[in-house]
Amino acid sequence: MTRTEYLQKWSHLHGFQDNTEVAGVARAYLSINYYLAQPAVFLRFAPNLVTLIAPLFAFGAIYSEQNLLTAFLVLASLVTDGLDGAVAIIRGKTSRIGSVWDGVIDRITELLWIGALYRAGISPTLLLAIWALVATQEYGRAKFNHVAGKTLGVVTVCERPVRGLLVAFGFLGEIFQSQSLEVVSLVWLILQGIAIAQFIVMTRRQLR
Repeated sequence: MTRTEYLQKWSHLHGFQDNTEVAGVARAYLSINYYLAQPAVFLRFAPNLVTLIAPLFAFGAIYSEQNLLTAFLVLASLVTDGLDGAVAIIRGKTSRIGSVWDGVIDRITELLWIGALYRAGISPTLLLAIWALVATQEYGRAKFNHVAGKTLGVVTVCERPVRGLLVAFGFLGEIFQSQSLEVVSLVWLILQGIAIAQFIVMTRRQLR
């Protein structure tokens, strides 16, 4: 399967209509996953097994004592998190149980990112607000898929790739400038609020 075919298949599975495809940061993220997934495809790894790698990296980020290592572990969890889907699509192994499993592990991984920020000293109140918005968006998307019988097919300004990059860049920033994590956390909160607004608008439009 070529990269173009992979992106087209991913877009179709995620509800993009009228021959439209995922674009922007998400497209770049998926393209990277396509190439990184090739060894796992060659070795015929099961997608559900690949899914378990991401939270292991994220768990390590919580207990890392060095900002550079923490940033690397967060980035590693972000990249490997997308590999299961890439492997499943390329190998033709997509399944409903795999989709559910992937969604559960995604939330666990993101919660571990929140844990890394908390351990670094970020306000629990701020982190709770961020998590509430993330959980609301993801639960709302899952509920929409159930009610409408289709995938929403919209990429907001604060999807998983953006969230993971924010956390990783925050820890990298701490190496050069203190309070970078506080700034990044506030940016995450703002972007997540915008994402919720986008989600509500698109949901109302598609359910009318």
